[in-house]
Amino acid sequence: MFTFAWVVGINATLALFLTSSYGFGPKQIDTLSHTHIPVGFFFFAPIIATILAEAIGHYLHDILARIYIRRHQGRLEPEARLSVIYTALPFLLTGLVVLGFALERKWHYMVTAVGWGMYVLGSMVVSVGISTYLLDSYPRESGEVGAWTNFSRTAGGFIVAYLQVRWVARVGAIACFGTQAAVCAAVLPIVVVLQVFGKRMRMWEKRRSLKTL
Repeated sequence: MFTFAWVVGINATLALFLTSSYGFGPKQIDTLSHTHIPVGFFFFAPIIATILAEAIGHYLHDILARIYIRRHQGRLEPEARLSVIYTALPFLLTGLVVLGFALERKWHYMVTAVGWGMYVLGSMVVSVGISTYLLDSYPRESGEVGAWTNFSRTAGGFIVAYLQVRWVARVGAIACFGTQAAVCAAVLPIVVVLQVFGKRMRMWEKRRSLKTL
């Protein structure tokens, strides 16, 4: 929720920022002067980022899992899946910061596209890592895990979509997206706690569940 929510908010509101900052429009009216560049073309940035994330994540998750297995005598704990977050976090933070600066200071729209793409790439990798961790931890409750995960993403994302335009108008894009990057960084200790104490927490939860049966 703390990372994926911003994706939904940006997807829902970025067209407004592109129109006001770069003169993007629904279609290209004047090819020579580029009075209106089709805003839909800009959405190739997250598409390309998603394809790259799928290609990178396909190998990255397996590489990290094999490294963990070699270091832990052939065992793979669910908490090992969270290690990929450290790899993706720089893309998340850098992408949001670049996006904020590019929109507020009206840098070239390709810089905005790169910032958005970096964030989408990082969020895709993080989402897979978290989902895999939850499903490995609770394989019998996969339906409930999927339901709660999708609920948190949807609820958080649409809440951001309702607030983002007024948020940027009040404090500026740099402060807005910088705050979002700070939130992503601030929740990182949760990952550390889960990696250190996650197994004990799961064992405690299972013992507690057995006592209530």
